[in-house]
Amino acid sequence: MRHSYLVVLLFFIFSTKITAEIKSGTCVPYYVSLKSNKINAHVGPGKDYKIKYVYIQKGLPVAVVAKYDTWRKIKDPDGEEGWMHKSLLSTKRFVISNREALLMSHSNDSSHVVAKITKNVVMELKAVRGNWIKVSISHSDEKFEGWVKNENVFGI
Repeated sequence: MRHSYLVVLLFFIFSTKITAEIKSGTCVPYYVSLKSNKINAHVGPGKDYKIKYVYIQKGLPVAVVAKYDTWRKIKDPDGEEGWMHKSLLSTKRFVISNREALLMSHSNDSSHVVAKITKNVVMELKAVRGNWIKVSISHSDEKFEGWVKNENVFGI
Protein backbone atom coordinates (compact mmCIF):
# COMPACT_ATOMS: atom_id res chain seq x y z
CA MET A 1 0.00 0.00 0.00
CA ARG A 2 2.81 2.40 0.87
CA HIS A 3 4.32 1.83 -2.60
CA SER A 4 1.15 3.05 -4.38
CA TYR A 5 1.17 6.28 -2.33
CA LEU A 6 4.76 6.86 -3.37
CA VAL A 7 3.87 6.41 -7.05
CA VAL A 8 0.97 8.85 -6.73
CA LEU A 9 3.17 11.35 -4.87
CA LEU A 10 5.92 11.12 -7.50
CA PHE A 11 3.37 11.53 -10.29
CA PHE A 12 1.97 14.63 -8.56
CA ILE A 13 5.45 16.14 -8.09
CA PHE A 14 6.47 15.59 -11.73
CA SER A 15 3.13 16.70 -13.20
CA THR A 16 3.21 19.85 -11.04
CA LYS A 17 6.74 20.60 -12.23
CA ILE A 18 5.74 20.12 -15.88
CA THR A 19 2.71 22.40 -15.43
CA ALA A 20 4.90 25.07 -13.80
CA GLU A 21 7.40 24.84 -16.68
CA ILE A 22 4.66 25.24 -19.28
CA LYS A 23 3.17 28.26 -17.48
CA SER A 24 6.58 29.91 -17.13
CA GLY A 25 7.47 29.27 -20.77
CA THR A 26 10.44 27.05 -19.99
CA CYS A 27 9.27 24.14 -22.15
CA VAL A 28 10.49 24.31 -25.72
CA PRO A 29 9.52 24.81 -28.45
CA TYR A 30 7.27 27.84 -28.09
CA TYR A 31 6.68 30.94 -30.21
CA VAL A 32 7.70 34.52 -29.51
CA SER A 33 8.37 37.56 -31.70
CA LEU A 34 11.22 39.98 -32.25
CA LYS A 35 11.00 43.12 -30.10
CA SER A 36 12.69 45.55 -32.48
CA ASN A 37 13.69 46.14 -36.09
CA LYS A 38 17.37 45.19 -35.76
CA ILE A 39 18.34 42.10 -33.78
CA ASN A 40 21.48 39.99 -34.08
CA ALA A 41 21.37 36.21 -34.00
CA HIS A 42 24.63 34.62 -32.89
CA VAL A 43 26.09 31.18 -33.62
CA GLY A 44 26.22 30.47 -29.87
CA PRO A 45 24.65 31.66 -26.61
CA GLY A 46 26.60 34.86 -25.93
CA LYS A 47 27.73 38.19 -27.40
CA ASP A 48 31.23 36.80 -27.87
CA TYR A 49 29.94 34.39 -30.51
CA LYS A 50 30.00 35.45 -34.15
CA ILE A 51 26.86 37.12 -35.55
CA LYS A 52 25.11 34.69 -37.88
CA TYR A 53 22.13 36.84 -39.00
CA VAL A 54 20.76 40.32 -38.51
CA TYR A 55 16.96 40.37 -38.40
CA ILE A 56 15.32 43.63 -39.44
CA GLN A 57 11.60 43.05 -38.92
CA LYS A 58 9.95 43.83 -35.61
CA GLY A 59 7.20 41.31 -34.82
CA LEU A 60 8.73 38.49 -36.85
CA PRO A 61 7.58 35.23 -35.23
CA VAL A 62 10.28 32.78 -34.21
CA ALA A 63 10.22 29.45 -32.39
CA VAL A 64 12.37 29.07 -29.27
CA VAL A 65 13.89 25.61 -29.64
CA ALA A 66 16.50 25.65 -26.85
CA LYS A 67 17.53 27.70 -23.84
CA TYR A 68 20.82 28.43 -22.14
CA ASP A 69 20.82 30.81 -19.18
CA THR A 70 19.47 34.12 -20.58
CA TRP A 71 19.95 33.08 -24.21
CA ARG A 72 17.37 31.52 -26.50
CA LYS A 73 18.07 29.45 -29.60
CA ILE A 74 15.47 30.45 -32.15
CA LYS A 75 14.27 29.00 -35.44
CA ASP A 76 12.96 31.50 -37.97
CA PRO A 77 10.23 30.94 -40.60
CA ASP A 78 12.88 29.79 -43.10
CA GLY A 79 14.20 27.15 -40.70
CA GLU A 80 17.44 29.00 -39.87
CA GLU A 81 18.63 28.90 -36.27
CA GLY A 82 20.60 31.30 -34.09
CA TRP A 83 20.96 32.51 -30.51
CA MET A 84 19.41 35.71 -29.11
CA HIS A 85 19.30 37.26 -25.67
CA LYS A 86 15.85 36.80 -24.12
CA SER A 87 15.44 40.58 -23.62
CA LEU A 88 15.23 40.94 -27.42
CA LEU A 89 12.19 38.67 -27.64
CA SER A 90 8.56 39.52 -26.94
CA THR A 91 5.71 37.29 -25.82
CA LYS A 92 3.37 39.31 -28.07
CA ARG A 93 2.25 36.80 -30.68
CA PHE A 94 2.56 37.30 -34.41
CA VAL A 95 2.40 34.93 -37.37
CA ILE A 96 3.79 35.22 -40.90
CA SER A 97 2.13 33.91 -44.05
CA ASN A 98 4.05 31.07 -45.67
CA ARG A 99 2.05 31.25 -48.93
CA GLU A 100 -0.71 33.26 -50.57
CA ALA A 101 -3.94 32.97 -48.61
CA LEU A 102 -7.35 34.51 -48.16
CA LEU A 103 -8.28 36.59 -45.14
CA MET A 104 -11.92 35.75 -44.39
CA SER A 105 -14.56 37.68 -42.44
CA HIS A 106 -15.38 34.62 -40.28
CA SER A 107 -13.72 31.32 -39.43
CA ASN A 108 -15.23 29.36 -42.32
CA ASP A 109 -14.73 28.95 -46.06
CA SER A 110 -18.18 30.32 -46.96
CA SER A 111 -17.65 33.79 -45.41
CA HIS A 112 -16.63 36.71 -47.61
CA VAL A 113 -13.02 37.56 -48.45
CA VAL A 114 -11.62 40.57 -46.56
CA ALA A 115 -8.25 40.59 -48.33
CA LYS A 116 -5.77 38.47 -50.22
CA ILE A 117 -2.55 37.89 -48.30
CA THR A 118 0.75 37.41 -50.09
CA LYS A 119 3.67 35.36 -48.76
CA ASN A 120 5.71 36.86 -45.87
CA VAL A 121 3.05 39.13 -44.40
CA VAL A 122 3.49 39.56 -40.64
CA MET A 123 0.16 39.59 -38.79
CA GLU A 124 -0.73 40.03 -35.14
CA LEU A 125 -2.35 36.92 -33.69
CA LYS A 126 -5.67 37.71 -31.99
CA ALA A 127 -7.42 34.36 -31.43
CA VAL A 128 -7.44 30.68 -32.37
CA ARG A 129 -10.57 28.73 -33.26
CA GLY A 130 -9.94 25.17 -34.41
CA ASN A 131 -7.75 25.33 -37.50
CA TRP A 132 -8.51 29.04 -38.06
CA ILE A 133 -6.72 32.00 -36.52
CA LYS A 134 -7.93 35.57 -36.18
CA VAL A 135 -5.29 38.08 -37.23
CA SER A 136 -4.82 41.81 -37.60
CA ILE A 137 -2.77 43.34 -40.41
CA SER A 138 -1.60 46.94 -40.49
CA HIS A 139 -0.53 48.26 -43.88
CA SER A 140 0.16 51.97 -44.41
CA ASP A 141 -2.90 53.70 -42.92
CA GLU A 142 -5.16 50.67 -43.37
CA LYS A 143 -5.92 47.93 -40.90
CA PHE A 144 -7.44 44.59 -41.83
CA GLU A 145 -8.81 42.01 -39.43
CA GLY A 146 -10.12 38.58 -40.24
CA TRP A 147 -9.57 34.83 -40.18
CA VAL A 148 -6.99 32.71 -41.99
CA LYS A 149 -6.37 28.97 -41.89
CA ASN A 150 -3.44 28.14 -39.63
CA GLU A 151 -1.87 25.94 -42.35
CA ASN A 152 -1.07 29.18 -44.22
CA VAL A 153 1.13 30.67 -41.50
CA PHE A 154 4.25 30.08 -39.42
CA GLY A 155 4.05 30.85 -35.71
CA ILE A 156 1.12 28.82 -34.42
